Amino acid sequence: MSTDDQQVSVTEEPDGRYAVATVTGELDVATAPAVYHQATEAIAHCPLVILDLSGVTFCDSSGFNALLRLRRRAQETGTDLALAAAPAQVVQLLTLSGAETAFPMFSSLAEAETHIPHHGNT
Repeated sequence: MSTDDQQVSVTEEPDGRYAVATVTGELDVATAPAVYHQATEAIAHCPLVILDLSGVTFCDSSGFNALLRLRRRAQETGTDLALAAAPAQVVQLLTLSGAETAFPMFSSLAEAETHIPHHGNT
């Protein structure tokens, strides 16, 4: 449960159509608040946020809760939220909880980006 290896970086596309929040390391009680905070900032500014989870090495209940809270925040603001490259553990948590339909899920960031409409909402 260390933040030493955990990072969150948010990149907003120049045209403003979407942002990618890349999460690496452990998504746990120590890191979930930072992930939630940075992703909510992206949710406030973009019509679509993709959470790239390809670098997540572990997810506990706090991390899982942060994902569900982000989904609720996105719904409240009318933002679409998708998961890309979720590790098997996260997929299993979503499936066991019945929340797998709450998020559009893609096997990779590239696949998620191919599903983004070419015309932004302005």
